[in-house]
Amino acid sequence: MRFGAIFLIALPIAAQHGRYVSESQHPAIGDPKAIAEGAKLYATSCTGCHGPDGSGGRGPNLVKRSLWHPLRDEAIYNAIRNGVPGTDMPPTKLPEDQTWNLVAFLHALIGPASDNSVPGDAGAGEQVFWGTKAGCSNCHSIRGKGGRMGPDLTNIGGSSPLAVIKESVLEPSKDLMFLGNEGATVTLKSGKTMKGIARNRDNYSLQLIDEKGELHLLSMSDVKELKILDHSPMPGDYRQRLSQDELRDLLAYLSRQVARPRGTIRKANN
Repeated sequence: MRFGAIFLIALPIAAQHGRYVSESQHPAIGDPKAIAEGAKLYATSCTGCHGPDGSGGRGPNLVKRSLWHPLRDEAIYNAIRNGVPGTDMPPTKLPEDQTWNLVAFLHALIGPASDNSVPGDAGAGEQVFWGTKAGCSNCHSIRGKGGRMGPDLTNIGGSSPLAVIKESVLEPSKDLMFLGNEGATVTLKSGKTMKGIARNRDNYSLQLIDEKGELHLLSMSDVKELKILDHSPMPGDYRQRLSQDELRDLLAYLSRQVARPRGTIRKANN
């Protein structure tokens, strides 16, 4: 019986926007064996609707949800067991332990990367990030250090699933994940040409961060031509540029980048 249809659409949302709320203390969560068993269940019963990597199909995309609201393990468990009324997601008769194995896999798949044990040497990945071979820090910053042209990655591990981080590194132009950070070439009426990232643009003004990380506030009345790239300005050759070990370590390093530890957030809300 297939049960992997539309179940996240009706999950309740909680207060902390951008977080995966892991309120369950079930031992399956984070257990590699349980996650592996859950992956088998997902492959046989959920991929038909949600895709083999959670990217969706007949059912919704589980990894790139339209709003990154927090999810709860208990809510996912209940959705799997009871289904979602009014959708194609039916209830299931999975035993409780198998249901929790599936929840553990989904937690690893769609929760923030920092919530999971990501393989690799984060220390070596740090060297990759700040090194010249990858050149990540030319455009991206972490905790105030690095370039300004690309998105700040201080909280990338605390806000994005591992699958999204991996895709943004290996396929930066796929679905243009960082909308609002489009590459642009601006030619001014004065004859000056600038290249960089276009932000907060409208019919009247444009903010452009150039290749040196400097911010330019431009009036559209001074712009002769504006060309927006249909692909990300981020290099798309990291599969070839980096070894498999370097990629693995880089992802391990990025997955550990969290602006505020979970305990700090909870304390602030009490």
